Amino acid sequence: MFESPVHHETFNKLREYLGELFEEPYHDPENDHFYVRYGSTVLEISVEPYGPDEAVVAIMSYCVQDVELEEELMAGLLELNHQMPCGHFSVVGNDIFFAHSLFGRTLEPRDLLRAITAVASVADDYDDRIVARYGGQTALERIQDTGGRRRRQEVGSE
Repeated sequence: MFESPVHHETFNKLREYLGELFEEPYHDPENDHFYVRYGSTVLEISVEPYGPDEAVVAIMSYCVQDVELEEELMAGLLELNHQMPCGHFSVVGNDIFFAHSLFGRTLEPRDLLRAITAVASVADDYDDRIVARYGGQTALERIQDTGGRRRRQEVGSE
C-alpha cells in the first residue's frame, strides 16, 4: 500500500489535517483517496509516492462533466493553464478537472488549506462559465443526478 515511510507519514498527516479542517471528510478505503465538499465544488485529495524520500499531495476538483470538447474550449483551457500561477486544467474523456499538487514531507495545515481553497475557487469560478458556453454539468449537479458516482474512474477504466 505505502511505498515508503514518507508516503505513509504524509497520508497520516493528510488524514489528520483534513479532519481538523472539514467536518466530515470522506475516506474511500478502496483507493485511499479523500473527498471533501468546499462550497459547490467536490475535491478529491490523494497522496502519491514521489521517489523514496518524498510524497505528493494531489488536490483535484471535479469541474465539469460530460462537456462537448470543442476546439475553442480546449485551446482556452491550455491558455488558462499558461496564465494560472498554480494548478492546471486537465481533460479525461468528456470531463474537465482542475488540480494542484504539493510536496507532502513538509506539508503544513495552512498550506493544505490554501491549496484546497485555490483549487476550489478556480473550479467554482470556471465550472458555471464552461457549462453555460459548452454544456455539461457541474460536479454538484452531477452528484445530485447520480447520487455521487465517480465518473473519473469509469472513464479511466475504458
